[in-house]
Amino acid sequence: MRRMALGTGLALLLAACSGPSGTQVQVSLVDGLDNPIQATAAAYRVGTGPFQALSPTGPGQYRFTVPSGANQYTVVFRCPYFGTLASQVQVVSYELKLAEATSFKARCPYAYAGPEANLNKPNDNTSSESFPNWAGQAYSATSSVSLVDEGSDDDEWNDLPAHFRVPVGQNREVAIFGYKGGNYYFGRKLVNVTYTDTAINQITVSQVQQTQTFTTTHQVQAYFLGKEVRIPLGFGSEFPKLSSDQGDLYELVSVSGNQARLKRVSGSASELANPVNMGLSASLTFNPTVSTSPGSLPTFQGLTDPGFPNERPLRGYLLALSWPGNWTGAFWQHLVGKEALGANTSYTLPDPTGVTGLGALKPTSGDSVIWQA
Repeated sequence: MRRMALGTGLALLLAACSGPSGTQVQVSLVDGLDNPIQATAAAYRVGTGPFQALSPTGPGQYRFTVPSGANQYTVVFRCPYFGTLASQVQVVSYELKLAEATSFKARCPYAYAGPEANLNKPNDNTSSESFPNWAGQAYSATSSVSLVDEGSDDDEWNDLPAHFRVPVGQNREVAIFGYKGGNYYFGRKLVNVTYTDTAINQITVSQVQQTQTFTTTHQVQAYFLGKEVRIPLGFGSEFPKLSSDQGDLYELVSVSGNQARLKRVSGSASELANPVNMGLSASLTFNPTVSTSPGSLPTFQGLTDPGFPNERPLRGYLLALSWPGNWTGAFWQHLVGKEALGANTSYTLPDPTGVTGLGALKPTSGDSVIWQA
């Protein structure tokens, strides 16, 4: 889950299966840890035609045919409502030309399809360091909790609370991150987890030396992305460098006005030796707006190529909506490909709500809706 803070996890493959009757499109739907997952409901349409219900052809596998003479399609998946990070309504969808993709992976980033172990052993002493008053956090792919003191006589805040969960499997990552006495502390372990486990061996947590830092040219929100965990490092321009491993990433997000820049830097990158440039390029121009009308889905306007450099060509536009829904909220991410949009600069979200199971995709009257492009 840790790599999917923003985006739909789209992996494009241009291998197609074509025949006299049309071109077959194959989509693999996975959860945040790449496990195959079944959508609560799914639908597709060809061109601007009506949406049709789409059933899986195997675990997480969906297939449909774009008839000869047509070259554009839309596919919609409502993610299942389970897993620690699931929301009541979460939808990922795509509108693409056949030339953009005929086989790809779609991801439900906040759902987890596999079993979890509940590490609820009392007084487990999982952290080698104590962090009084909830100053330490424990992380897995599906949990983020404060360390607690469950012992009656040891006065050590180094225990996992009873609701902490870890996905079952080999080499699952569990990490501890805390702050005390003016210093940061970090430790992690890769553990083999079975469904019946209630505890893991103690994690050695060490002080992060004050020289182990990196800086940015602008204030950013920073995250550490390990093998499976995602740890917030706070907001500012100087951060603790928890690891220099090549496989670890530091995710940096800077915001200026109504625009944001997201950058991921490897823990081993020489770029971290100097302030990481997080300024918004004056040569990039992207100022979309949204128009709405009662009972209709929004229209995004001002969708123009912001002028990315040639080594990062524009692939498409990710349009996102979130609204309160019920207490767990609702979230919809839609990717419209550059070729699918064509010369248009405005785009109205497709309306698949006539398909059984997708009726909740529209906010209701009075909902406060947040949009991003």
